[in-house]
Amino acid sequence: MNNYPRIVIAGTESGVGKTTLTLGLLLALMNRELDVQPFKCGPDYIDAGLHSRISKRPCRNLDSFLLSKNVVLELFERKAREASFSVIEGVMGVFDGLGADTDTGSTSHVAKILRSPVILIIDAGRMARSAGAMALGFQKYDRGLQIKGFVLNSIGSLYHYEIAKQAIEEKTGLPVLGYVPKDKALSLPERHLGLTPSSELNMRKYLRDLARLIEKSVDIESIIQIGEEAPCLPEFPKTIFKQSCEEKRVTIAIAHDKAFHFYYEDNLDILKSMGAKLIRFSPLKSKRVPASANGIYMGGGFPEVFASELSRNASLMKDISEKSEGGMPIYAECGGLMYLMNSIEDMDGKEFPMTGIFPGTVRMGKGLRMFGYHNIESLSDNILCNRGSKTKGHIFHWSYIDKMKDTANPAFKVYKPWRDNYVGYDGFLTRNTLASYVHIHFASSPLWARNFIKSIEQYKGAKHN
Repeated sequence: MNNYPRIVIAGTESGVGKTTLTLGLLLALMNRELDVQPFKCGPDYIDAGLHSRISKRPCRNLDSFLLSKNVVLELFERKAREASFSVIEGVMGVFDGLGADTDTGSTSHVAKILRSPVILIIDAGRMARSAGAMALGFQKYDRGLQIKGFVLNSIGSLYHYEIAKQAIEEKTGLPVLGYVPKDKALSLPERHLGLTPSSELNMRKYLRDLARLIEKSVDIESIIQIGEEAPCLPEFPKTIFKQSCEEKRVTIAIAHDKAFHFYYEDNLDILKSMGAKLIRFSPLKSKRVPASANGIYMGGGFPEVFASELSRNASLMKDISEKSEGGMPIYAECGGLMYLMNSIEDMDGKEFPMTGIFPGTVRMGKGLRMFGYHNIESLSDNILCNRGSKTKGHIFHWSYIDKMKDTANPAFKVYKPWRDNYVGYDGFLTRNTLASYVHIHFASSPLWARNFIKSIEQYKGAKHN
């Protein structure tokens, strides 16, 4: 049977408390000795990292723009079957996604693909009876979305809660399953890209207090029952993990530490399933790339926050630069791109040298420079694809590149999905080193992952001949 117990935690808007409730729910379920698998809607890495830290299971991203319906089902089912309960945190407001006239990319779309019941969070901090009108509007907006109950955030008192609860239940006929009190101590620290990553936080007291509060104010047993009543998944073909290569043909060094840790877990699994052995190294601490590596994958992160420490590790930067010169395939996304530039200027305006593989200085802006989903077209043959190849990606960065030479080769054209007009160029290519601000999900274009491994195999073969 494929009626995997599951629940989607959605919100009426961004910042409404989805992550707080999700973390508390994960803790409560684990306290009941359930094996919990977390998922995150959309392209977010930071929330996913918090989920992973608590659940001790890598969180998986489910994104209905980057991935087809069948792939969303496959990636969910692959890990849900290993757990006794799945918790899926939404992104932004429940209906927010690609645009005004489509459900694509939204929490709602993912929930409907998975036939998952939804618990909707409402911030009732500045309303009471009006919460009934809001709940009713969300309930009626899309009848295909299976909202099964509500949780109220920013509640000031039990009297406040009872008024809002009564209004919602009378208007919608659905239960209010608890509340989160108005308490600044429940807010996690933030900085320019959102929440501070879990790797930089001491969360022991926070999680202990959160678990105690959620157990007291939220009806966990009813949420479990709603999740257990989720219907069976629809039938779907499996294409991404249909076959797995047992032989490890190449070894890829994965940059992973506090400065670099933005990876889709399924990207790593896809590379492994295609014959790659993955080994981690730390750009902050490792003196050299692991000797057995035939290729390098550098994900995103916060190199601007750790620029001083990164620049002091000159031996590793020299080693990576020499490997790039020697033709080793290196693929870098966003933060990885920044590390491969000549220098990074941090948030305080201090400039630090980086690997220098690409000319130019990365400077931190005062706000978002580029954000959202994009269609991607390759401008030349490279380690991932041939010229003219297309895929989808997500871009989210504050930084920009200054002092870039005109001779640098751009890697991609990028387009807004809801417009036909051309947007711009992104990324750089030199030898077998490809770096871009674009985050790509390999389940969207498995051929790109396969080509990456083939490029590494060719390099490995050439080195041994």
